[in-house]
Amino acid sequence: MLLVVGFIAVDLFVDYRDGIAHPVAEVAEVAGLSVGTTVGDLAPDFTGTTLDGETIRLGDLRGKVVLVNDFASWCGPCLAETPHLVEVFNTNAEDVVFIGLNLQESEDAVVTYRDDFAVTYPLVLDPDGRLIDIYKPIGLPTSWFIDPDGVVRYVHVGPMTAGMIQRALDEVAAGREPDLATLTG
Repeated sequence: MLLVVGFIAVDLFVDYRDGIAHPVAEVAEVAGLSVGTTVGDLAPDFTGTTLDGETIRLGDLRGKVVLVNDFASWCGPCLAETPHLVEVFNTNAEDVVFIGLNLQESEDAVVTYRDDFAVTYPLVLDPDGRLIDIYKPIGLPTSWFIDPDGVVRYVHVGPMTAGMIQRALDEVAAGREPDLATLTG
């Protein structure tokens, strides 16, 4: 009996350490969804600390459209995309949640990035790479558009313009999965 309790405790610790919340897995199971980062998956829950010291948990954002954007301050395409993200966020801040997920950089580098681009959406630090291990970007930047039910509706690798970001957000808010052809056309 003690051995079984020990295995359960280790399993819960590993899930906690990896940012996996059992309630998300339970919701996914009931809805018949997989937990993952591809279109149609229930987005993996995570908890992170923002540059401002706030705690943000993806699961707490249900009911809103969420954009999770993996970036690094040394990434040229990320730097090209950031003014577009800021522009769209500033015009949609009441309706959409943006989360910038930094790729294991120092706090100083992220502060400089935030200040250089006047970023006002939360920037989550990931010094140990735990969150990047959950949201495995194919390249930088990578953006996940998540619907109000927590389902990934669009994944974009590479920089986006303000128009592309806005169209993707509008499609997700309307309950549709964006198509790259409609975003760029």
